[in-house]
Amino acid sequence: MRIIKLFSLLSVSMFFSAIVSIGQEVTVKSSIDTTQILIGDQVNILLEIDQPKEKNLAFPVFKDTLVKMLEVLNVSGIDTVQANDGRIQLRQRLLVTSFDTGFYIIPSFYFVDQETRDSFRTEALPLEVFTLEIDTTKGITDIKLPYDVPLTFLDILPYIIVGLLLIGLIILILYIRHKRKQKPEPVAVRVKPAEPAHLWALRSLDALVNEKLWQKGKIKLYHSRISEIIRFYIEYRFNTPAMEQITSEILIACEKNDSISDELTHKLGELLELSDLVKFAKWAPVPDENERSLEIAYDFVLKTKQIINLRSSESTETNNTQSEMDNKKEGKNG
Repeated sequence: MRIIKLFSLLSVSMFFSAIVSIGQEVTVKSSIDTTQILIGDQVNILLEIDQPKEKNLAFPVFKDTLVKMLEVLNVSGIDTVQANDGRIQLRQRLLVTSFDTGFYIIPSFYFVDQETRDSFRTEALPLEVFTLEIDTTKGITDIKLPYDVPLTFLDILPYIIVGLLLIGLIILILYIRHKRKQKPEPVAVRVKPAEPAHLWALRSLDALVNEKLWQKGKIKLYHSRISEIIRFYIEYRFNTPAMEQITSEILIACEKNDSISDELTHKLGELLELSDLVKFAKWAPVPDENERSLEIAYDFVLKTKQIINLRSSESTETNNTQSEMDNKKEGKNG
């Protein structure tokens, strides 16, 4: 049987390759490094196309195996080589192996013209996978143990360097942590403006309009500034820690506040949620949404601003002055 296989192997492929040429216009070729490999070894299969530049041939699509027990390990990219006669050469390599002995016939590879749908194929390739023959006449022999090689300083030097670096890194981390514990963390303090909250907020919104941030493409900064102004206004106006709260917590606090209507709370949620989307989800709002957020901010400040009754203050001061004058008159009369 082995003689028959070897005879078949020689008759199938004399040069380890196969070429198909159609009218000298397109030539497809497949070749293999060797027709015999030891089990587990790897072998390269080269696919080549020689064609005019205007042709568009598609290489075959490969799966995990070419045939049963013949595995494809790697498929390279397609390399293009330009020729001087208006033709090009396309090449692709397959790396295959087998873990089972036997004689395999690698089937033809088909190349399809994308325009005419014509197909071109190569001839089949032979491959024999064999294993080492065991001499049973010698019986069981001992396995040779590996030789002991003495360690040198150069062998252990890399481990010494890595160990010293790790020790230095641990010492640095401990030192930094110790310094951080000794140094108190700076506390950010927001200075409360001396003027009424709505005046500060309106002036800040006016300054934001003049900067024209979203028109310059600074969308994230624009919505962050609107959110910060409104949050600080709520904190300054209603004594609510809005700067540390998330959007849902701010809206819950507004719902509980009798001086803020449900409509204003709903619009405020629209503003804050859009700002969160822009900052954290990289949302890209349209120009109308940018202007809408600014309108909501102005409307919220104007409809929730603190009303100062100047007449009540003047009346109180007038009454106090009149009372002092009466007391003085009574003292003189007395």
